[in-house]
Amino acid sequence: MHYGMINQLIETYNVLGIKETATFEEIFAAYQKLSEPWYKEEENNEQGIHVAVTSIIEVQRAFEILSNEKRRQDYDHFGLDELQETEALAKANKEEVLDAFPLAKHNDFVPIASRTTILNATNFLSALGSDETWFIQLYSLASTGSQSFADTWERIAESLDGVANLGRVELVEIQLARLLAEKNRATGHPFFRHGLPSILAIPPSCKHLNCLVRYTDKMTYENIADWCATSILKLPRILYYSPQSLVTDVIQNAGPDKIKVIGFSKTGERAAPYFRKAAKDYWQYAIFAFVLWREQDAVFWETRFGVESAPALLFLKDPGVQPVVYHGPMNSSSFGGAMEAHKNHVLPQLRSITAEELGCDATGYSRGGKEVLTWYCVILAGKPGIELSQMRAVLRSVQDDLLRDIDSNEDDGTPVTTAAKAFKEKRLSLTWLDGEKQKKYCFFLVHSDDVHETCGPKRYGEADNVPKIFLVRYKRDSGEQEVLKEKKWKNIWDVVQEEQEKLASLLVASYNGTMESQKIMSWISQTIKDGDTQDLPNFKVETPALIPEDTITYKKQAAEFFSDKVQKVYYKSTDLRYGFSDVIRDPKLFQIIIVVAALYLSIYYFRPKTNSNTLNSQEDPLSSPSLSNQSEENSTTDNTSSTLLNPQDTLASTKASADLRKRKEVTT
Repeated sequence: MHYGMINQLIETYNVLGIKETATFEEIFAAYQKLSEPWYKEEENNEQGIHVAVTSIIEVQRAFEILSNEKRRQDYDHFGLDELQETEALAKANKEEVLDAFPLAKHNDFVPIASRTTILNATNFLSALGSDETWFIQLYSLASTGSQSFADTWERIAESLDGVANLGRVELVEIQLARLLAEKNRATGHPFFRHGLPSILAIPPSCKHLNCLVRYTDKMTYENIADWCATSILKLPRILYYSPQSLVTDVIQNAGPDKIKVIGFSKTGERAAPYFRKAAKDYWQYAIFAFVLWREQDAVFWETRFGVESAPALLFLKDPGVQPVVYHGPMNSSSFGGAMEAHKNHVLPQLRSITAEELGCDATGYSRGGKEVLTWYCVILAGKPGIELSQMRAVLRSVQDDLLRDIDSNEDDGTPVTTAAKAFKEKRLSLTWLDGEKQKKYCFFLVHSDDVHETCGPKRYGEADNVPKIFLVRYKRDSGEQEVLKEKKWKNIWDVVQEEQEKLASLLVASYNGTMESQKIMSWISQTIKDGDTQDLPNFKVETPALIPEDTITYKKQAAEFFSDKVQKVYYKSTDLRYGFSDVIRDPKLFQIIIVVAALYLSIYYFRPKTNSNTLNSQEDPLSSPSLSNQSEENSTTDNTSSTLLNPQDTLASTKASADLRKRKEVTT
């Protein structure tokens, strides 16, 4: 590849002995003239003409570049030359060299189809300064590297679907391509240091070209996808686990509040960027891991989790719940749908991030929307343990009964129960609460002497864990929104009152029956019926806030990546290294540097040397006896002890002593 320097560009034209403005006819005529002796073997022998192999290959290369419009355009503007000479140079005789011609393996520049956006000078401005990350490929139809990279680029686009925007710039967009190309530090000529295709990233809110980041590693899917996800998007890596470490480090230590999302791979390649983005977006809901599929472990995965082969995706939810398994490859869309469907447990946990979504928050609304004025939330509260797990299974069966009741009654037309109707209208939610972590909220629900059996930390010598079920009714007035809009708040007390007015009224009912699903379902139906029909009291009170769980953040789930400052230092050092390389490669500047260095060394070597004997024979002014006596006299007169620093200070001290003597003589 040629590096786009001016002297190299002119050299290709000089091979054929033509000007840079030469037409195709002139190029062809020059090629025929220079290559004719090589093809006429008999005349060469008679006339004694010998054309070196390297010379004819240079002529052939120059002709193929300059005679093709696209190759010539890429070469003139960017110094691109992908023609391979090594195959022809390796031939031993004329026949083998001629078989290697033409150097170009294809001349039919087929358009490269792609799902990515084609960028030009008009729509490029929308990418620059955008709030989203852009990855751009610069390519040319005349480039063999661009043609062979097409399938890899499509695979990258599929893995980055929904994660970042991808675009392409063909070199026919000369002005835009020159703007995005690298600049030679010595000549300022645009070029592509690593050839085509060239990939660069535009980070979010990047409004100038100085913040562009170029990819400089191997052009493989693994390397490019990892660079996009790790260096640019700052997505966490997903670690691989063995069967033993998966059970101990992920399943057991992740906690009961998180879903376990496990991917299975036969190749051991890194997780796709969309998978890693899900680890960042859903880190509060799930923990992610990868497993390398091996045939010796197939029986374990199939009997324990139902995974039959790889690739596969496994969701582990509540204890005792059948795992959810997806077999076969997945794309960004299908994986995103699976994550959204299974981000919560079968029986959702009441947490700070799920309270509003479940409709179990007095500051919010029901799952049915703002039009629903009365809704209900069934909460199972207890400390983590066997008892709570058993009660969660009972409440899950209640939820399953509600769903079956809705389906069966829709088929035969019989009326549904009150609880099933409320569940269908999204006025009813079922959830469970960790009474140990959310002890304040749990204390708010439980009003009994045995509250510590359900809420708070476990204490030594206390009774067994006793989970309890509560039903909370939330109610809003029909015209409260209009009243709040019409009110004009004047001071801080009005603001406090406004916050109070925004709350829904609460009413808490406690279940005291046996832990049977049918009886619990009957109690829920009766309580909802009473709450809808009877005039029960309303209480507006601020509930304790649900504290966020002390969980592992997405950054600590995976391998650490470099900080922005370290990356900036790395990119800056790389830029300086490339700049120095460009200067060294340029013959003119390199010669100037050599001349300047030689002049500096000659000046240093031939500088005039001072005679040391002459210096020793000269009197040192600092050691002069007269100056010493004057200094001692001045020191005695002023009652101070000073040190002579330089000749100027000595002269000043001498003048001061002389003036003092004169004043004394006048006085006498």
